[in-house]
Amino acid sequence: MSEDRKYIAEIDLMNNKKMYVVKDGQLIEHELPDYGEVVVTMISGKTAFIDTKIKRKI
Repeated sequence: MSEDRKYIAEIDLMNNKKMYVVKDGQLIEHELPDYGEVVVTMISGKTAFIDTKIKRKI
């Protein structure tokens, strides 16, 4: 029997320095680097890893 629960979260859509991932009803906030890349790895349709590579601009 599935439960019909509704979770509501409020996020700032004007903040371009954060990324949000929802996993198992939890909102995971991830700070984005100034320079670099962020790779989200999925396993069986669910987020498994967030890999951040930071680069420095000189």
